[in-house]
Amino acid sequence: MTTHAPAHAPTTHAADVAAAVPRINVEALFDGMSSKYEAAFSDLQSQYDAINWVLSEVEPHKPAKIVDVGCGPGKPVLSSFAEAGHDVLGTDLSSGMLEEAQKNVPGGKFQKVNTLEFNPPDNTFDAVCLMFSLLIDVTQEHIRKGIANMYRIVKPGGVLVFGTVAVEGEKVDIIWMGRPINVSSLSPEEVVKTIKKVGFEVIKNEEMKYFPERAPQVGICKADEIWPEPLLWVYARKPAAPAV
Repeated sequence: MTTHAPAHAPTTHAADVAAAVPRINVEALFDGMSSKYEAAFSDLQSQYDAINWVLSEVEPHKPAKIVDVGCGPGKPVLSSFAEAGHDVLGTDLSSGMLEEAQKNVPGGKFQKVNTLEFNPPDNTFDAVCLMFSLLIDVTQEHIRKGIANMYRIVKPGGVLVFGTVAVEGEKVDIIWMGRPINVSSLSPEEVVKTIKKVGFEVIKNEEMKYFPERAPQVGICKADEIWPEPLLWVYARKPAAPAV
C-alpha cells in the first residue's frame, strides 16, 4: 500500500510555511500516523479496484508472489492478497507502519527498507504494487530509477500497479496533513512515458481526484489541512518471455 502522499498545490501561504519550518522525514512522518493511517484512507475506492485487478491477473499463478513496496499498515493491499492465498511481502521504511502490518497480515513477510534501496533478484515477483511510495524525500530521477527497478524485479508476464500523486514538481516544500515535507513527482504524461520506456505494456491509466475527508475525522490532521489530491493509477504488464 501506501505511503500516501500529497498534491503539490498548497496555497501560497502553506508553501511559505513549509519552507520556513523544519521538514519531517518520511520515516518520522509515517511512524507518527501509523495507528490511524488505514482508517484515514479506507475510502480510497480506486485502491480496491487496483487490488481486484491484480487478483484477477495472478489467479492462474496461485499462490503468486506479490510485493507491496511501501506497504504501510498492510491493509487493504497485503491483507487482501494474503487472504486470497498468495505469498506476500511488504516493505516500508517506517517501523510503526511495519508493526501495524505485522498485526494486520500475520502470515506476511516484511522488510524494513527504503523503496530506493529495495534490491531483490531479477524476475522475483508475479505482481508488484507501488502505491504512493515514491513521492517524499525523493527526486524525479529517483522516481524514474524506482520504476525501472520495479520492471527488473517483476517476472515476465507479471504485472505492476503504480499509484501516485502526479503533479510535476522537483523537491517542493509543502505542508501535508499539517506536516512539513519535501516532495517530487512527475506529470501524468511523464509517469506513463517512463513506465513504457522501461519496458512495461501499459494496460490502463486513470487520473482522478481524491479528497481525504476521513483524515481529520480520525485525528491525523485538521479539517483545513486537506484538499483534493490529483491521483494517477497505472496498470501495466511486463511482456512475457518469448517461447523457445
